Amino acid sequence: MGFESKHKERDLQLPEQRKKILNNALRDLTDDPYVEAIFEGGSLARGDYDNYSDIDLHVIVAPSMKLKFIEEKRSRAEKWGNVLFFEESSPSSPVIVTHYDCFVKVDSWYQTADDIEPSIWLQGLKVYVDKSGVITKRIGESERIVYAPTKQEVERWRGKVLAFIHETYRAAMREEYYYALSNLDRIRWLIAYGWYMEKGRHLNSSYGVWSKIEGQRSRLDEKQLDELASWDCGRNKHDIMRTVKNIVPEFYRLNKILSDELGIDADEDKCRKIIEMVL
Repeated sequence: MGFESKHKERDLQLPEQRKKILNNALRDLTDDPYVEAIFEGGSLARGDYDNYSDIDLHVIVAPSMKLKFIEEKRSRAEKWGNVLFFEESSPSSPVIVTHYDCFVKVDSWYQTADDIEPSIWLQGLKVYVDKSGVITKRIGESERIVYAPTKQEVERWRGKVLAFIHETYRAAMREEYYYALSNLDRIRWLIAYGWYMEKGRHLNSSYGVWSKIEGQRSRLDEKQLDELASWDCGRNKHDIMRTVKNIVPEFYRLNKILSDELGIDADEDKCRKIIEMVL
């Protein structure tokens, strides 16, 4: 039996299990007098979820109780279902990632209203509780923000690509192949990030995280996805550097287009000099 058929029945039950855990969490948190607001982010809130989507739950608490909520974040999560394990985090961190035995994952944050500022990251959220209306207001302000890449963003992107090209070479020459491949992966990710900037779309994934870039939730076109797939390679210094060489023309194209759009110098000669040091 293959791993897919082995887990098919369990995976089909994930939406119902996820709903059960979310309802347990909402009942628990809503009953707490120190909880001021509850909202959900991620794919479940936006509506582009699948069976494997996790729950991103943000809990706004009274400022005087924030430290207590953080201290008790594990015991709180244990009220919502049968915990399989926690992803380790600092005891002082406001976030806890909980994995339940039904294969549902919950990322829960404990913050105060003052921690929440209008941001592109606050778009597409679902509010469950908002006693004062402050969170709804800030989310509304966030929805009016229109994403566009900035000069600083493009210059930082360019510098990261160049840095990872050099670091990939160093690692490959040392035969540190996992490290070389991890650096190569950053180059691929940065090109995908560049494609999102070219489209004027906010990439709703943390730095270096591939979630939503491939698969059915991707905003990339078929040609771009095929190009990403063609940049795969194995544990061999020559294959690794040949893959970097195949990626470089797309870096040059993106760098020129993004720089021209923002009226900044693309530094093409300097970029070529930096890259040709290792190719």
